[in-house]
Amino acid sequence: MIDDARKLLRLTLAPRPDRERPKPEEIRIAVRAALGQIEPTLSELPGESPIAALADDLRRLASAPDAVLRKVDRELTRFLPMQLDRLRDALKAKPVSLQTLPPELVRDWLLLDGRARVQVLPRSEARSSRGLAKFVADVVAIAPEASGSAPTVVATSATIVNAFRTSAIAALVAITVILFVALRRLVDVVLVLAPLLLSALLTVILLVVVPMPLNYANIIVLPLLLGVGVSFNIYFVMNWRAGQSAILGSATARAVLFSALTTGTAFGSLALSRHPGTASMGWLLLASLSFTLLTSFLFLPALLMTVRSRGPVDPRGYPLEPHSCFIELPKREQERDAHRQIEH
Repeated sequence: MIDDARKLLRLTLAPRPDRERPKPEEIRIAVRAALGQIEPTLSELPGESPIAALADDLRRLASAPDAVLRKVDRELTRFLPMQLDRLRDALKAKPVSLQTLPPELVRDWLLLDGRARVQVLPRSEARSSRGLAKFVADVVAIAPEASGSAPTVVATSATIVNAFRTSAIAALVAITVILFVALRRLVDVVLVLAPLLLSALLTVILLVVVPMPLNYANIIVLPLLLGVGVSFNIYFVMNWRAGQSAILGSATARAVLFSALTTGTAFGSLALSRHPGTASMGWLLLASLSFTLLTSFLFLPALLMTVRSRGPVDPRGYPLEPHSCFIELPKREQERDAHRQIEH
């Protein structure tokens, strides 16, 4: 069949010398000639026939400006030379045997000592991460020296996951040490880390429920979440240590909120990326930041209410200076004290 096609199309596909592109008037004449051959058959075709749509396009081209005709000619023939070359090569096909294979191809699959290269293809179940890992484990159990894209992907993913697991543990240990140095109290360190661990747990739950699988891009969120979460909680714990009880009504809470909104805006811009990996990283960062803000404004104040305050506070919730006290004076003495301050 290939030999017959080559004989029939030999003259049609024979390379011809390069010629100038047709002029707009020549294109217009060709369009009208094609339209003259199509129009007589339109009455026999259904209204939704592609030939009818082609006739409409030819009518518009017949009256189109020269610039439009040149552009259509370039777009229609842009890949035609390459396609004709491929068709000529395909028509040159001949029967293949081990003796007629190219030496460079044989060298990739057969060694001089007679050993042959074997390629193993997985089933469709191996398209998932777990299935691919099982496929590689089964192959490596039989051929430990096996190589290829599948073992490379599995080994690379294991390296990346282990690296980020190590970085997350190192970041948590470093943060704990720094908190011990700065706060010097085990209870205060626990108060800072508890909301952080809760937000991380909520993020993991979201990954499972949505689902939003981890990939090579969004896995960076895990160690980054630790640093962002600590920066919010430590302000509230420090104010609580100084004796402030009205945490959510303080200027610190407003500053933390605006800081989180600024950071969330930056993360949100990543979520709008057209790159799937960058977009997933942005969405996961935005979700983890939301959980961090939620635990800092709801869980941490409730947790602090269960622990006795470390410093004295006045009825309005503001911390007092060390060794000071607040005395509720009678109303008449308060008015007299106020008049003294005004006169002073």
